[in-house]
Amino acid sequence: MTSSVTRGLNHRLSAEVFAELARGSGGPSTVAELRSGQRSRTMLLLRALVDIASAHPALPGPLPPPRDAWHLLIRAEHRSPAAVDRLLLHPPMGVWLNRCLRRLRGLESGDEPVWSVVGYLYAVAASAALLAGIDFRGAVPVREGGVILPALGFARIPDTTDVAEVVMSGKKAAVLSGPHSVTLPADLSEDAPGWHGLRRLRGEHQGIVCSPLVDDLDPYRDFLRIRDPERLDDEEWQGWQGRFDNAWRLVSEQRQVDPRGIGACLASVVPVPYAAWPEPFSASSPEAYGCVLLNGATDPLTLAAALVHEAQHIKLSALMDLVPLIEGGLEEIHYAPWRLDPRPLRGLLQGVYAFLGVTGFWWDRVRRAEPGPARDSAAFEFALRRAQTASGLRTLLAHAELTPRGAEFLNRLGERLRLWLAQRVPSVPERLASDLILDHRLVHRMRHLSADPEPTVRWARAWRERTDPPEELPGASVRPTRPEAPARPALARLRLGDPAGFARLCEDRGEGLPGGGDAPDQADLDWAAGNPVAALRGYRARLQADPDDIAAWAGLALSLPDGAARTTLLNHPELALAVHRELRTAPDAGPDPVALARWIGTRTPG
Repeated sequence: MTSSVTRGLNHRLSAEVFAELARGSGGPSTVAELRSGQRSRTMLLLRALVDIASAHPALPGPLPPPRDAWHLLIRAEHRSPAAVDRLLLHPPMGVWLNRCLRRLRGLESGDEPVWSVVGYLYAVAASAALLAGIDFRGAVPVREGGVILPALGFARIPDTTDVAEVVMSGKKAAVLSGPHSVTLPADLSEDAPGWHGLRRLRGEHQGIVCSPLVDDLDPYRDFLRIRDPERLDDEEWQGWQGRFDNAWRLVSEQRQVDPRGIGACLASVVPVPYAAWPEPFSASSPEAYGCVLLNGATDPLTLAAALVHEAQHIKLSALMDLVPLIEGGLEEIHYAPWRLDPRPLRGLLQGVYAFLGVTGFWWDRVRRAEPGPARDSAAFEFALRRAQTASGLRTLLAHAELTPRGAEFLNRLGERLRLWLAQRVPSVPERLASDLILDHRLVHRMRHLSADPEPTVRWARAWRERTDPPEELPGASVRPTRPEAPARPALARLRLGDPAGFARLCEDRGEGLPGGGDAPDQADLDWAAGNPVAALRGYRARLQADPDDIAAWAGLALSLPDGAARTTLLNHPELALAVHRELRTAPDAGPDPVALARWIGTRTPG
């Protein structure tokens, strides 16, 4: 009988599954279909890798021929298909496969020898054989002080040699390297002398379980870079377990995105040191199905929202491997209201889908939270995320070259979103969310859009000479620059979530923000407090001191009353900034920004 490992499988997604995903959800049966597609994809990549590696001039190095590992994998599947499935769907597998194929094809360089990179295949085969319970003896590479057995754990042995052996006889297994050996425990998830087993988090609430691996061992666990093993100590491990358990309770309670499907999506959590401000770091990748990178320093609500967010990414990436939704869309020129840098349309589609799920999560929290700071905070997040999702969806519908299935997908998402856009939100959370939507777009435009120089010069000349400017507005081109993290979102969250802490901060603004960040500016505090007159005064003073303070230009627009100046800054902020820069001559700081914006506004259609 031909092994399914040796076949390429054509996977057709059912109409019911597609419709469920297009509603922004997806239960266990839906995720099972996506997993089946990912398994097929991994098998095809693995077959290609073995064929290329078998003919590569730099291989096999000190290891046996690659087909030896391939045949061991087939033996394991004959005994236990589930064991091989576990390896094929292990998130680092996809990362390694893609990296290794790029390396073999000369598309990626690296310091590690090619044979060692390909050697991960031998470790995969050994893990599958161990799980299948077959007797075998197989060579595996040694790196960073030991042998990684994917999906199982890490055996620490002196790396005085390049190659070790994994041996299983009867029910006893060991990793051997010259005089050194590590006996593997019967339960490979347990630790033993010289052995670190991969552990699992566990969250369970209302009978809904999620138990992803906590991968602190595999070199390919972090899809952003190769990492050495960094074993969490007992205190760190317990901290992760406690945070995950609390967050999973919140995920399980909501019903906007099927929590059982979320649990089925999450195969591994990878602790990473990456910092992000003002929101915590989380990430997923199409190359690492089921993996979520997380910085652990976060509260349960934020972590729960991140789990929903990344599960949506995981589902959509798997869907797009099976069903084309968009053609092209790789140019990084489009505005994404949740990112500080221009994005491709494909990235925008990912963001829309992820934030649709997050919007649903926060709507559920609005309905569950007690009146007061908890409900106000949830209402703010709900209002912010639904507006961001709607903005991204409009861009996709206007600019993306959608396939027929892609158009159907977005239309169904839009139907779900319209239900949430119709919901009422209290005035203060709504005002803060609306302002931040404007704030983000204004800062983005002033940082990344560059007004055409020659027309800008003519507009500046018209100001100086008190003549009419050109009839047409200057065009603009996208010129990405390094973005800066905004300060105002953190203040909005503090005001709503901790009114007493916000009041103390207003009294003594020399203190930094709770959880990180520099001491806030008084104008930003006045904006968050709902005092536009004082905020306007503060932003004008900031621009007097630094005319290139883009956050102050945006704050000016948020604080101005309705009129020509505000209209200009909302609709053409990059023009106002460019003309102001053209008019500056040292030591002159240039004209009053409000007066200039008003003048432009009386001479433009809006």
